[in-house]
Amino acid sequence: MKKMHQIIKTKLALIVFLAIAVSCSKEKGENTIEVNKGIKLALTEAQFGGDNISVAKASAKAGATEPLTITKEIQSGPFSITAELTENTPSNSGLKASTGKKAATKLLSLRGPVTYRVVAYETDGTYIDQAVGDASDSTQVFFGDKLIAGHKYTFVIYSLGSTTTAPPAAPTTNLYTAGQVNFAFANYTENGADFMYAIEKDVTILGNNTPTPLTTPLQHMFTRVTLLVDNSDATGTFGTANYVKGGYLSEVPVQAEWTSPFANPTVDLSTGETLSATNAINVPPVSNLNATARTFIVNQSQSTNFSIALTIPSGQIKIGHDVNAQAVNFNFSNAGLGLKPGFSYTMKLRFNSDRFVNASNVTRTPAAADARYAVIAGYRWDRYNLGVVDVNPATNNPDAVPSVQALYGNYYQWGRQAAVANAYSGDGAIAGWNTTSAPDGSWNNGTAAAPVKAALDPCGTGDRVPSQAEYTRLGTYTRHTSIGNWTTFTGNITVGLSDFTAAHIMTSKKSSDIKLSFPANGHRNPTTGAQLIRQSSAIYWLNTAVGGNNYALQGRGFQSSWDTSNYLKTAGYPVRCIQDK
Repeated sequence: MKKMHQIIKTKLALIVFLAIAVSCSKEKGENTIEVNKGIKLALTEAQFGGDNISVAKASAKAGATEPLTITKEIQSGPFSITAELTENTPSNSGLKASTGKKAATKLLSLRGPVTYRVVAYETDGTYIDQAVGDASDSTQVFFGDKLIAGHKYTFVIYSLGSTTTAPPAAPTTNLYTAGQVNFAFANYTENGADFMYAIEKDVTILGNNTPTPLTTPLQHMFTRVTLLVDNSDATGTFGTANYVKGGYLSEVPVQAEWTSPFANPTVDLSTGETLSATNAINVPPVSNLNATARTFIVNQSQSTNFSIALTIPSGQIKIGHDVNAQAVNFNFSNAGLGLKPGFSYTMKLRFNSDRFVNASNVTRTPAAADARYAVIAGYRWDRYNLGVVDVNPATNNPDAVPSVQALYGNYYQWGRQAAVANAYSGDGAIAGWNTTSAPDGSWNNGTAAAPVKAALDPCGTGDRVPSQAEYTRLGTYTRHTSIGNWTTFTGNITVGLSDFTAAHIMTSKKSSDIKLSFPANGHRNPTTGAQLIRQSSAIYWLNTAVGGNNYALQGRGFQSSWDTSNYLKTAGYPVRCIQDK
């Protein structure tokens, strides 16, 4: 009986052991299923918006839209300074926001090794863990030992666009009751302040040794503004709605100052929305502003009516001899609608001082009685040849089409102060023509790069004969056309001498309404003074001798081209004066 009892006990023990073994085996099998490789991200970023705020476009197609553009122009001394704020449209402009289609996305890794932070929560918001990732490394797997296969979780991903510094850590508290992060930005550029955010809820972990992919694109939560100086040429037809004035680059570094607030926000990680924001102080100015685009992140408060404001202090912009005399302030609120969070805008600044002026450099209309001068690329040129009697644009239009004899003025031998002929002297030889060349330096006491008006310079007080560099600058910043009847430039010939209609026209590339007309005077023979090749060339003396011979420099305009060259000092050519600065 005792033996039977022992057998029963042994059997029971064996049964219990087998049961435990089976249970352990089953538990081990279940754990094998539940072991997973966590989550894996191939991060993308949604494009900034830009199609929501639009205006009707003149088009035959119903519903056609175009991005909103706001242009403001302010005068500062001689300058017209224009700021143009334009919405940027996504590259797939066919996907309008109004259609409800998802915005286009691109891999975040295209911006380099952008850092991001991913935070794991239970579905009720209970904090689990967080990690920092690198957008350029798509092999990274997170939370492999923290998640259970078949269970659901919530994940928050955020980045500041930085390739060097990770976003600040999330709190280890419940997402929905205390999931707030404070941001303190070191700068306000895309690389460090571009807050991008995504949340994925109810994500079921796959298990089976397969990482669970997270695919929701990161959304831009603030506003991006790209700032640059636009030095493109004028477009369209002056006087029509499609005309846009061009701009110059400043010849000195431009420092601008943002006067709209940048802020350090507190963000709710459950929504990505800004709860509060503290305005930043001592935001550095935008230094060396030029044609290279500079991108800034603004509107950290995520306001739907954010205004952007920029100031350019006085003395910051220089084009030739022109400098902005007053500070310039621009304020944009997107036509009263406000700059939107998640949208991107471009602000182009155009600096332009081209204009017609009087002797006091006061801007005038082209036909004003005292509008004797034109400023192009910051240099003031006389609109008339030296020696023209009537210099009143109201009665003797310097840009007459065709040109007229009254615009041809005097002829001068290089280095001499007195005129040797004029448009009414006749075309024959001139008795007593001086065949002795003037000394080098007769019109320039300085250097080619830094000219100084000499005593024999024929131009009036405040003006002088231009240098080669000044003529070249004018030629570079203008479009070249011609008017009137032209003859072929073939040397010392007399063809076309009865005509005074031809002129070489230099029209500012930046301002299509500002131009200079150079009558095709030809020249007087260097040995006899006879008139030659009128109507074939608009050649004008410059203030510098070649040096070591009897030649001096010239600026030359032809029917369809221009250049600089040199010729004998004893020839007679017209002179066009420039302001002596």
